[in-house]
Amino acid sequence: MNEEGLKALPESIHDWDEVKNSDDPTKFWDRITNLRKKFGTGLFTPGKDAGKEDWGKFTTKAIELSGERLMPRPDLDNKEQRDALYKTLGRPDSAEGYKYEDIENVTTASDSHKKFLGDMAFAANLTQSQLKALDETIRTTNAKDKLDAKTQFDTELGKLKAEWGLTFDDRVNQANKVAKIFFKHLGDTPSLSAVEIQSFFTIAKQLGTSSKEFEEQGDQNQNDMTPQEATDKIAEIRSNGKHPYFDKSAAGHLAATKRMSELYKIKNNLRVN
Repeated sequence: MNEEGLKALPESIHDWDEVKNSDDPTKFWDRITNLRKKFGTGLFTPGKDAGKEDWGKFTTKAIELSGERLMPRPDLDNKEQRDALYKTLGRPDSAEGYKYEDIENVTTASDSHKKFLGDMAFAANLTQSQLKALDETIRTTNAKDKLDAKTQFDTELGKLKAEWGLTFDDRVNQANKVAKIFFKHLGDTPSLSAVEIQSFFTIAKQLGTSSKEFEEQGDQNQNDMTPQEATDKIAEIRSNGKHPYFDKSAAGHLAATKRMSELYKIKNNLRVN
């Protein structure tokens, strides 16, 4: 560039190639204008500290500038291209390729669970991270439901035990015998719920000794009383002023006194000798 042109430009840029290769200031500004246009459409790799958002913008711009030549859009109706895309996103090559991590306070994933969830996830083209989130949700929910069910089971059984008192074990045995004889699908040692125990015990009472098959299973002590039944019996005796219990001279006074003592023991869940 001639001297006249250099005077029009700052001295600090006289050594620029754009200045040296320009005959006059007009050509120099034309070169600078072209450079600015290129910067506007240029693609610059994000720096070391760039985050996911910066890299996302970079990828989007690269696709836009390449007109999808850099990353052509796959044909999702083509199985080969579709599989290649989902594999790139993180889907394994087969349903067996998914990994199942341990979850705190939750049982290890069973083979049947892995088979069911893996087949479903693969058919839906889920990535490993998507399956992980689904697996954690399902197994955690199942574990909570099982815990809630067990808590309810134990609570209802505890209420029945308090209601039946010392008759509980005997009545449970009778209910188990009914289950073993007439409901074999429950197994040899069924874990009966409170409702099932009550229902099966009612059947046992109705059978009594009328069923030889049931009788052969062992003795049934159906005369034991529950705490509430003993309480009701005590109230019945106390409301009858003519009962031998109140008449020391009556022939049945001693027997009535002994029976009242037994009733109080039953009421308070104490074993009657």
